[in-house]
Amino acid sequence: MTAAANTNGSKGALKLQQLGRRVGRQQLLESLSLTVQPGEILALLGPSGCGKSTTLRLLAGLDPASSGQILLGDDDITATPPADRGVALVFQSYALYPHLSVERNLSLGPELRGTRPELIKEDINRVLDLLQLQDLRHRKPAGLSGGQRQRVALGRALLRRPRLMLLDEPMSNLDAKLREELRAELQHILRSIGAPVIYVTHDQHEAMGLADRIAVLERGQLQQVGSAEELYRRPANSFVAGFLGNPSINLLSLRPGLLIGLRPEQLRLAPAGAAPASTETSLNAQLTTREWLGDRLLLHLSSANGPLKVMRPSSDTLAAGLQPGAHLEVQWSRGDALCFDARSGERIEPS
Repeated sequence: MTAAANTNGSKGALKLQQLGRRVGRQQLLESLSLTVQPGEILALLGPSGCGKSTTLRLLAGLDPASSGQILLGDDDITATPPADRGVALVFQSYALYPHLSVERNLSLGPELRGTRPELIKEDINRVLDLLQLQDLRHRKPAGLSGGQRQRVALGRALLRRPRLMLLDEPMSNLDAKLREELRAELQHILRSIGAPVIYVTHDQHEAMGLADRIAVLERGQLQQVGSAEELYRRPANSFVAGFLGNPSINLLSLRPGLLIGLRPEQLRLAPAGAAPASTETSLNAQLTTREWLGDRLLLHLSSANGPLKVMRPSSDTLAAGLQPGAHLEVQWSRGDALCFDARSGERIEPS
């Protein structure tokens, strides 16, 4: 039997080695290998059912692994009971006690764990300061905004002094404006823990803005792990290319067996029949609809090779003057195009 983790020890790296989870005939997670350093924020990103929450439940000890190992610092915690792992988990639901004040919601856990009262008071003051909740310590959850409730839930996790912090869609219940406001604040708070952080989200903007690295999952398999810029500029395959970016990448079949990936913001417009420069490629297209997005215009076009999306500044006079049905040339630099194998989806390096 695996020994209990040293919950009072130093915060070491998290290492997943060929971690898998199978239920009956369904492989929920397949041979996941990752390393997350202390103080690093890793986002698990992917569509519903890709294995994000499965991974989190395995790390928290809520479900057993079918294969592989979970190492935290010097400890193998693969079979360690949840309470002995030194792991804190924050869910999208705040799970606060409605009849208790902010301070009592925070203090209850340490009291049940037998922490000395003077240490509880000291830790709570530290967390209230960090989360900017000092003025709200006597309020009950009903008197808090959604963002304030989420900070209380986060504070409860911080009071565990975790060796590993897990967050499962913690901002999904907040509106877009509040999520944006809390993102930088949350990043600062998570870094202050000094432990590895796993942040599960389906929101690419959240992952790109918050995490040091992003691991993209699809159907229980790791597709790619790297910085937001790496995944955006050098995606491993067409799935990663299509999942990151808003609007999503254009994938066109210009040659047999090959898909060309073109980011909408890298495309330019020219009048119909205009010849491209020697380093560019051109495609004739027809405007179907146009969306005004403040400082940008999103144009939807049709072509012989499939639909296209083009993002242009609102100041682009050609784009602003186009009407549905208009014909034009869509041009791009050859160096901006990404090439993928049409069958496997794997990215092909240009020769």
